[in-house]
Amino acid sequence: MTEKARRTSTVDEMVNELLPEDLDWQRLVRTYPLPALALAAAGGFLLGMRHGPGVLGALSGFVSAEISRALGDALGQEIG
Repeated sequence: MTEKARRTSTVDEMVNELLPEDLDWQRLVRTYPLPALALAAAGGFLLGMRHGPGVLGALSGFVSAEISRALGDALGQEIG
């Protein structure tokens, strides 16, 4: 399994744990993409308003780790 596929399945698992079992959220997103996007944007806005600095710190740490990993893969070595 590729790294991207593993991350995607991990995200799917987390969403499945948060939502009721009988809710097919993937079908709803495919059927109603604009309302799903609006709901995600509203949730992100509220999360940012409440926990902005913590979310920003976690996101920047994740991005820097991913950039280091990608550069290491491209250069064939492990970076810091």
